[in-house]
Amino acid sequence: MITHVRSVALGVPEIGAAREFFENHWKLDLVATDADRVFLGAGCEDDHVLRLRASAEPRVDVLGLAAATDAEVDEIARRVVTHPRGRLVSEPATCTDAGGGYRFRFLDCEGRTVEVSSGTAVRAFRAVEAGEGRPTGISHVVLNTADLPGALAFYRAVFGFEVSDWVEDIMVFLRSGTAHHLLAFTRAPHVSLNHVAFELRGIDEFMRATGEMVRKGFSPLWGPGRHGVGANAFAYFQEPSSRFVAEYTTGMLRINPDHEWTPRVYPGNAQTSDTWGVAAARDEAVSASLRGCPDLGLWQPPPV
Repeated sequence: MITHVRSVALGVPEIGAAREFFENHWKLDLVATDADRVFLGAGCEDDHVLRLRASAEPRVDVLGLAAATDAEVDEIARRVVTHPRGRLVSEPATCTDAGGGYRFRFLDCEGRTVEVSSGTAVRAFRAVEAGEGRPTGISHVVLNTADLPGALAFYRAVFGFEVSDWVEDIMVFLRSGTAHHLLAFTRAPHVSLNHVAFELRGIDEFMRATGEMVRKGFSPLWGPGRHGVGANAFAYFQEPSSRFVAEYTTGMLRINPDHEWTPRVYPGNAQTSDTWGVAAARDEAVSASLRGCPDLGLWQPPPV
């Protein structure tokens, strides 16, 4: 099974500006750099949670998912090969690149490059302390899709994800484990990254991190508030140069696997968006930022 989102790799035109934002303001740890890449970690043992690569235009390079065992990596690769809409980029193999481990890459049904890995390097890290507004890792990723039924069918067939809930017929939340969602898909005119959500230790750390970003001059794109679906707190910010959206979050609903769960269909209204009712309304400007631009990385795996 997929245990969590291990990492996201982004291509950015201004890698220095993006590194400044995520390292010095978002408080990710600098792990390593090479000729055109920056690897950033969080308060967790994953070798890195964010990779930045210099590219001519903003693009999503890789969505990295963690599998529990090498055998599960092989099984997921087999499902990709046999699926009519899947395409292997690389066969499962031991890798010597950052983080190592046993991994493979493929193109999903809409052309995203996805990596599945197991047995990656464990990084010596400093745990997040009480009151510290520093991410503990990636909570979840939301992807914009031009084909919601197709994306849902593909990811369920390849990964065995379960549906947790819906917002009308425009957004679906997927889980693999107890967290309400580790991936979600939402309807859009084009395929793109909606946002990457970073977990904070608790609600106090979430509010402290949000407040510190505000004091540094970064106004929230949306939030703080609490979503009705998944119950997680949210505060969205935009990296100024690439315009990719990152979310602070905490307190996501946990689903007991020993009890039956029936997905609900939530209305697409303000109460569903923010049960606290303290965030500004999600207007068209917010929606446009979350839709982003069409992903220029589709069907074009990154060079590294």
